[in-house]
Amino acid sequence: MQLTDPQRRTLEQLIGTGERPVFPADLAQRLRDRIEEAVRGLELRDALWLGKDRLHDASRCEGLLAAQVAGEGPPFAHSPKSAGGVLAHKALEVEMASRELLDPQSAAEIAVGRLVQREERFAEHWSGLPASEQDETLMEAARRLDLFRASFPPVRDFRRTFAPVTEQRLRVELLGGALVLSGQVDLLLGLPDPAEPHRASRLAIDLKTGSARPEFPEDMRLYALLITLRYGVPPYRVASFFLEAGTWQAEDVSAHTLEHAADRAVEAARSAAGLLGGREPVLTPGVWCGWCPRAVACPVADPDAGRRA
Repeated sequence: MQLTDPQRRTLEQLIGTGERPVFPADLAQRLRDRIEEAVRGLELRDALWLGKDRLHDASRCEGLLAAQVAGEGPPFAHSPKSAGGVLAHKALEVEMASRELLDPQSAAEIAVGRLVQREERFAEHWSGLPASEQDETLMEAARRLDLFRASFPPVRDFRRTFAPVTEQRLRVELLGGALVLSGQVDLLLGLPDPAEPHRASRLAIDLKTGSARPEFPEDMRLYALLITLRYGVPPYRVASFFLEAGTWQAEDVSAHTLEHAADRAVEAARSAAGLLGGREPVLTPGVWCGWCPRAVACPVADPDAGRRA
């Protein structure tokens, strides 16, 4: 099969064809033990859920983390950006699963129909949009799918090799469910090797618009940890892929990568437990003040954060 230069570069340099690492059979259990032993003494009256956003909040400002774990702020409602992202990812799912080749616009239209039927908050947002804005959002999803096709080998022709899975939700319960780590990986590629079940075989990818940001590698390390704990074997590589440029931030997964992600989750759990127990948060101003529910009353809030955010 002939590939374009961008498709070949993704195949050879990101997906890769070289030897995959073999990890110890007990690695997942050692990581689980590492986390559980470190947080066992925490007083958690209710299940504490930690995903990528709360892990970032813990490193940004404890005031922001405290607001989030306390359930402060308005209930979630889609913005044009978030709804557009959900639609683009659903269109990619349609692309991966379709038995026939669809043009990007048709894939986006099918994706809208499925989202309206299955996701109430998206349906509410979509029904409130004028027809012109619906059309614009559909076209944006089609554009992203077109960029994906331009960047990756044709999924239909590589389906048996890549075994693509989109929007894979992962949840790991620790301490009998007292601590829950969760996340959703945009795209998983690869099949396990039955002959060598502890050889890494998966590539985890987050698809991004815009440019690289410092938190993206930490997100991918969290996903590597979740995959390891859930499947028992780490991915060989994790990456943030930037659709507009056709470039990526990638990191080969090692035991050190996973231990770092585990320790970061432990620190966030300790902070959250202390805050829920009544400890005063350590306040650190920054751009995040622009979306913090406590910013109005916070003594150190950055007054320009809303504009910069």
